Amino acid sequence: MKNVFLQLSIIGILFIFVPTGMKANTAPDSIHTLKHVMKIHVAVPDSALKLLDVMENRKLEKTCLINAQRSLSYSQKRQPQMSVNYALKALQDTALRSERLYYLQTMSCIAAAYQRLANYEQSIHYLTEGIQFSREIGHKQTEADFLFTMGENYYALNQRQEAYDCFEQAIQLLENEKEFRMKPTLSYFYGQLTNYLAGEQKYNEAIAISNKREDLINQMKKQKGIPQGYIDQQLSYLYIKQAYLYAQLGILQKASTHFEKFSATRYSKHKAAHIDITAYRLAMKQYKQIIDYYQKTDLTELTADTISQEFIGILSNLSEAHRGMNDFQKVLQYQQRMQVIEDSLNARNWKNEVAELATIYKLQEKEWYIRQKDEQLRNSFIIQTLLGCAFALALVLLWLAVRHINTIKKKNQLIAGKLDSLMSYEEELEKLHRQIDESKISVAEEQEREDSINKDLFRKMERIIKDEKLYLMPELVRQDMLARLSVDKNRFAQMLQENTNMTFSQYLTDLRLKHALTELKQHPNYTIQAIAEVSGFSNTRHFQRLFKAAYDMTPSEYKRHIQGKQPLEPPTD
Repeated sequence: MKNVFLQLSIIGILFIFVPTGMKANTAPDSIHTLKHVMKIHVAVPDSALKLLDVMENRKLEKTCLINAQRSLSYSQKRQPQMSVNYALKALQDTALRSERLYYLQTMSCIAAAYQRLANYEQSIHYLTEGIQFSREIGHKQTEADFLFTMGENYYALNQRQEAYDCFEQAIQLLENEKEFRMKPTLSYFYGQLTNYLAGEQKYNEAIAISNKREDLINQMKKQKGIPQGYIDQQLSYLYIKQAYLYAQLGILQKASTHFEKFSATRYSKHKAAHIDITAYRLAMKQYKQIIDYYQKTDLTELTADTISQEFIGILSNLSEAHRGMNDFQKVLQYQQRMQVIEDSLNARNWKNEVAELATIYKLQEKEWYIRQKDEQLRNSFIIQTLLGCAFALALVLLWLAVRHINTIKKKNQLIAGKLDSLMSYEEELEKLHRQIDESKISVAEEQEREDSINKDLFRKMERIIKDEKLYLMPELVRQDMLARLSVDKNRFAQMLQENTNMTFSQYLTDLRLKHALTELKQHPNYTIQAIAEVSGFSNTRHFQRLFKAAYDMTPSEYKRHIQGKQPLEPPTD
């Protein structure tokens, strides 16, 4: 969450204004446009990158804008080094500064990437430049976003005074702004500042900030056009945080009162709320309620991945609850389990680092090859020029020879520099491979066996689901497949992750949406509700939202296309 909000705010602004920068000869519905890439880069960053490659080859957009969008796509892939590389390439082109919103987006990407790489000083450097540019063009909301992110970087560097100065500047900038569209950002800043103060056990100061946030939310509640779901979520965050703060101060009556307010919100029933509820119950020393809740809940349903920091947090909460109950045997069990997950996360991170480094190496090698070819062509031209001037005056020939020698010298220096760079990458890559081979050899052998088993298991599951059309059953759950395949949930989750990179729910949704497309084509006269039901969706509105997110059009729009009433391109998978 530290830099996601910053990037989303820039993306939102760009999404509104991108059409003004489109080329005049580009069809409005073409997929090879920055507007379309902006639409899809969050959900399918790899597809976005492929489209950008095509756009660059066809020269459909400025190279600096394409590199800026590549930086954003690699940021979504959680490859910060690649994001930095392309952001720096974009910034090298002075034309980018004239594209003001893309320039701000690039500054945001590079600051966020350096923040992920824990290079906080570099992040602050680019945020400073972004703040100055935001002030020049009068973009106050972006200036506030950059200021708050700079504060987070200072906080990570343990420079608390500088951090709180930045937080205060960002908040004051928006508090003094009358435009109502900036209020949600201000509410977010209040919430984050409350978290920082609570983390330092400055509970009274945190309560004061949360009270200011409550006043702000009540103002937004009266504003027309603000979705009630958003207000409900904001109040939910506010009340549970206030309950936690009062519990930490020992003011239990107020803590209970605010928890009741939280429980009255719709968002309190959402599974994601368990994190805040558990923090409150720990502060209230309600250890048994925590243990009872997690015993009644399938822990794997609370997170998208059981090998994650979020899942470690759940186990940590359970450990603390059992510690409060003096059940130290359980505490030890959860701590051992947490250590296993930490080891798995480290192994995954090493693998990702190697993959990213390999990608960087390939791109560097490609660029070196292209430049070498350019140098060869340039050298060939010089040779032809020399041959053509062979009958010229001796002085001219001598001058051309000297120029040729200097050119060759520069070329050799350039190639030598590139070779050194490539060798450096090779050595670094070899070191990483050697580290993994030395420290994780048994893990690699075991993983190879696991991959083979998981592939066979996935093929078996896919055959069962597709042959028996189980995905058309709305009541189908993961537990049914666990029973059919005779595997445990951890094996099942690992198998799905390796073969689909999706959860079981996402996998079923993908099959059902594809079935819905077939039904819409074969039965264009069916109602949307009927299509949803025969495709395995129990809720029509939920089906419509999923369809829109997957294919960038509603089922009704696609239906009209099938009936020939509205020309649209068919959606892609």
